[in-house]
Amino acid sequence: MHVVLVTAAAVRHDYVHTESGQVDSSLPTLGRLAGDATVFSRAYTSSPDHESTLRAILTGTHPTEDLGIGPTLVDTLSESGWDVGLFHGEPAESERATWGFEVPEDATPSSTSERVRRAVGRQIADGTTLGGPLSAVDRLLGSSLGVSVSSTPSHSGEDVTERALSWLDDSSEPQFLWVHYGDASAPHVPRENTVSADVDPQTATKLAHATQHAPESLTDEERATLETLYRGELEHLDRCVGRLFDGVRSRLDVADTVTAFAGTSGCPLGERGTWYDTRGDFHDESMHVPLYMHGPDFDAEEVGFAASSVDVLPTLFAAAGVERDAQRGGSDLRAFVGRHVTERQVFAAAGDAPTGAMVCNGRWKLSRRLREGHETLFDHEDDEKEVRDRSGENLPVHRALSHALDCFVESRRNKRANEPRRRTPPKSETGH
Repeated sequence: MHVVLVTAAAVRHDYVHTESGQVDSSLPTLGRLAGDATVFSRAYTSSPDHESTLRAILTGTHPTEDLGIGPTLVDTLSESGWDVGLFHGEPAESERATWGFEVPEDATPSSTSERVRRAVGRQIADGTTLGGPLSAVDRLLGSSLGVSVSSTPSHSGEDVTERALSWLDDSSEPQFLWVHYGDASAPHVPRENTVSADVDPQTATKLAHATQHAPESLTDEERATLETLYRGELEHLDRCVGRLFDGVRSRLDVADTVTAFAGTSGCPLGERGTWYDTRGDFHDESMHVPLYMHGPDFDAEEVGFAASSVDVLPTLFAAAGVERDAQRGGSDLRAFVGRHVTERQVFAAAGDAPTGAMVCNGRWKLSRRLREGHETLFDHEDDEKEVRDRSGENLPVHRALSHALDCFVESRRNKRANEPRRRTPPKSETGH
């Protein structure tokens, strides 16, 4: 049995699925995946921050500040004799977020001007004495000329796909392949052969700067352009995923392979004043993501109980017959399929030492700002857009969810307090 997991940042559920529940026709690859898979229509990330979500998937539990106390689920596979390959395209990701992943070298600058932009960008990021003035210059050039000096080098989705397929060619069975795409993350750029192809690149850069520094100045037309750019990124992602799965099918026996696609974060797109920063935001535009699983034990159906990022690898590994530590927080979602499950609760926290947390049972969602203790309750049955706070209207539901959130937050605090520190392992320990 083989396992293939594809994750992607900044993938909003309601921009992938239409109101009827079908995948948007502009995303044919995701449409085919969903059509043959179990679709978890109420899947939530374990953190608004996609780096924390990646770590949660990797460990099968909500990460604490001191990640790495025990073996990850990927370690379990490697120790069981599996070939393990993990790929992403972001050299600048934090070391803990990429623990276990094959980290690409910095992209090679294609021109002198590109070298200058990246050198300046590194100076800004390093927080030198020039950081303030250079940031101001970057804002000025970006807003007026559509030029950015602080771009971050990354490898394209096409690059990530080819590296992953090359690994499949060189590895032996059984195989676990995990590919993470960050292409849909901001800043968004025009993509050829997508809905955003006709957007001027300089216009895209100017608008990206406006979302950060003057979001209130954006016109309706400019907001529509930003939405078009995001849709273009999703179409680009869909093509990359299509190329990957075409390559997987030509290399592995589909009947002997478990596959999944999961979002690791959403994208606010200005709905509540924030465009791309999901940190600390527990609204559905940042938390509700697509999740599809396909394989011999998964029927083509849609299920509506709440699912979490921490459930992804436990479910895939169980379907592949791999034993895991039962003490971890994630569950095998197959155990709930076919049952009348309406009250399953999933949790989320903002980062390692969280300032906010959330509990959701599919219909009801309660979020809390931990410092102030302020809570917000939404009822998805008649308020999908989370406009109306119901915390003062349904006290039994509010109290039950608030108690569940108390237990979740306290358990994380205790775990963080009781665990010793451990360094992130060097690359030689990652299974590559």
